[in-house]
Amino acid sequence: MKRRTSILGCGSLVILMLLSGCASETLFRSNFDPVAVGQPPSHAQAVGTANIDGPPGSVLVVAPPVSPSGKWVEITRRNDPSAIAALQGNFVQFRGAGTYTFSTILYIPSGSGIATIQAETFGQAVTNYSGFLHIDFTQDNHVRIDDKPETVFGTFPRDQPFIVEVTLDINPSSPTAHIVLSGAGASGQADYTIIPALRPMALQFGAVRVWMGFPWTGRFDATDIVVTRKTQ
Repeated sequence: MKRRTSILGCGSLVILMLLSGCASETLFRSNFDPVAVGQPPSHAQAVGTANIDGPPGSVLVVAPPVSPSGKWVEITRRNDPSAIAALQGNFVQFRGAGTYTFSTILYIPSGSGIATIQAETFGQAVTNYSGFLHIDFTQDNHVRIDDKPETVFGTFPRDQPFIVEVTLDINPSSPTAHIVLSGAGASGQADYTIIPALRPMALQFGAVRVWMGFPWTGRFDATDIVVTRKTQ
């Protein structure tokens, strides 16, 4: 599949992400640039660590799908009922309750199945796919939260990178998520309250995951995966 070589400033999107927000500490930041194209991401990341799950070749560092930008990670799921492909980003430290921002740039080609990003607990095994929040990028180019039809919102482009930003207010009584799509024709936002049964998991927030599972096939790319926590 031919990839586009230009876009409305992918580099500009990164700058906007870095300049937004108040004082914060970074708990996870990806860095795929030191790894050769065609190899799995390294365990050590710029901040925190990464684990991968899936058959050989399902999670690889790739050249940028658009220019200019650094290397990306590509998640590929083939037609194998037993296979799931995922990259899990683990926080450098556990922080508990607070206000977190998770952001990434995604590139989802035409024809690919549902791509998912997910929030998980600290120290969770990469083979454990439990999460307290997951966000699907559906085949009709909309976004769905926790598999609920009533949560569908927004729109995103195929074959162009776009920004996803999720602000999580993690607290004991009513943790919430505010999700925003932007860049390259992506638009939409939604507010969502974590379901009561999963609130204990939310208080253990400590990892994020980008993945594709059964029965979907195809690939998608991600870069600049960052999680910060507000400090004031």
